[in-house]
Amino acid sequence: MYHGKYQPMRPRRRHYRKAGTLLLSCLLLLTLAIGGTLAYLTTDTAPVENSFTPAKVDCTVTEEFNGTTKSNVNVTNTGNINAYLRVKLVTYRVNDEGQHIGGTAEIPSFTPGDGWKPLNGYYYYTKPVAPGDKPASDLISSINLTGSYDDADGGKQVIEVMAEAIQADGTNAEGKTPCEIAWGVKIESGTVTSVA
Repeated sequence: MYHGKYQPMRPRRRHYRKAGTLLLSCLLLLTLAIGGTLAYLTTDTAPVENSFTPAKVDCTVTEEFNGTTKSNVNVTNTGNINAYLRVKLVTYRVNDEGQHIGGTAEIPSFTPGDGWKPLNGYYYYTKPVAPGDKPASDLISSINLTGSYDDADGGKQVIEVMAEAIQADGTNAEGKTPCEIAWGVKIESGTVTSVA
C-alpha cells in the first residue's frame, strides 16, 4: 500500500496566460506597424502628375502667288511629331468675283521637286518631316495658271493646294505604319515607294 504523500497536479493556467499575453502583444505590434505605415503613406506621399503629351499632327501650305504664277509651293509640319506629307492639287475656273463657274481646267505640267513622288492623284513627300520643318525642296518651284479662257465658259484658273499630314512613327500589330493603313501606300526603309 502506498504511504507516500499525495501531491495533486498543479494547474497549467500560467502557461496559457503567458501564451495569450504573447499572442496579444504580437497582434498589437502588428496593428500599430500597419496603421503607422498607412498613416505615413497618406500624409507624406506627394501626388504624381501626369506627364503624358498627346501627339499632334498638322501641316500648313506655304506658297507665293502673283495673280498668274504660283511658286515656292511647300508644306510645313506644324505638329509635334514626325509626319509624312501629301498634297492634292485641285483646279477649277472662277469668274471675276471669285465664284466657281463651269468649264474644265487642267493643271499645267510641272516637275515635282526632289523627294516628291506622284502616286494615285497625290504628291507624296517620300521621307518623314520633323516638327517645324518642311521638305528640303518645294513641290512646285513655279507654275503658270491660265489667266483667261477664250471658250464660252470663260473665267480664269485657280489651283488649290490641299495638304495632309499623318504620323510617321509607330506600327500596328501587323507591322504597318499609320501612313500605310490610312493612305494605302507602301513604306520601305522609312520611304514612301509606291501605292500598296
